[in-house]
Amino acid sequence: MEIPTDQFGLARRASIVGTHTSDKVLRGKVASKELHRLWPGAMADFAAVEQLDDVEKHRLTVIAAAKAGDPNRIFSHVSAAAMHRLPLLWPDLTRVHVTSPKVGKLSARVIRHQGVVDPGDVEVVDGVTVTSIERTACDVARLGTSRQALVVLDAALRMKADAERMQAILESCRRFKGVEMLRRMLPHANALSESVGESLSRAVMLDFSDLPVPQQQVRIVDDRGEFIARVDFLLADKVIGEFDGLVKYNGTFDGKAAWQTVVDEKIREDKLRAQGYTVVRWTWQDLRDEARFHATLLKALRAAGVA
Repeated sequence: MEIPTDQFGLARRASIVGTHTSDKVLRGKVASKELHRLWPGAMADFAAVEQLDDVEKHRLTVIAAAKAGDPNRIFSHVSAAAMHRLPLLWPDLTRVHVTSPKVGKLSARVIRHQGVVDPGDVEVVDGVTVTSIERTACDVARLGTSRQALVVLDAALRMKADAERMQAILESCRRFKGVEMLRRMLPHANALSESVGESLSRAVMLDFSDLPVPQQQVRIVDDRGEFIARVDFLLADKVIGEFDGLVKYNGTFDGKAAWQTVVDEKIREDKLRAQGYTVVRWTWQDLRDEARFHATLLKALRAAGVA
């Protein structure tokens, strides 16, 4: 007999044992990897779960957890971020996060953060009660590194979060753990970074006092005023910085074959250099060696005569 699932693909023990199957059958399907147990009493097709990335798997786990325990729980931090599909940098998704007025608690599956959430900062996403995107971004930023903080704050603003509300949340959590990180990074956040990689690049640049603050998404034209490109970063009006996620060079991108994308990028760079710009490109791997990344940018600035 086929085991029924809900709209999210979850098979809930309470709804199916005794009517469609038995505990023995469910245990067997979990053992044989036909089902994946996401939460006590909640399972999903094993192959389908394996195809999910870590954030989407956590999101499904949160949905499963929401039907268990206290119905008044508010899911928060990285768990709320997953529900909002808010981009994150290297998140720890080993436990589900909730916020409650009760004393904080850590268990094998749940981290309970003590706190009061303003009713205006509570939403329901796919049936799960979560903190708003503004409160979520601020909570994740507070407890993260400067890189993680800028990534999530940028992403929230890119997803149309209310900047004034985020500032109000900062003022309301003066005594919260990690508030200094939020206070430090929120002024730098904006909606211009188009990816996690661009936000991370900017976070690294901001940590080096000898690098100019980069302009973002700058429109470059030629001597006749004709458009050449919109670039990720422009430093000191002379050095163009481009973050390469490499996705566009693998398979197809925007309907183009990879080889055509490479050719188009070369033509674009030649035009930029013809206008007197120095062009620097970097990847995820380059950002992992921050000292080398810093040295590369400094070298380009010196070559352009602005450092």
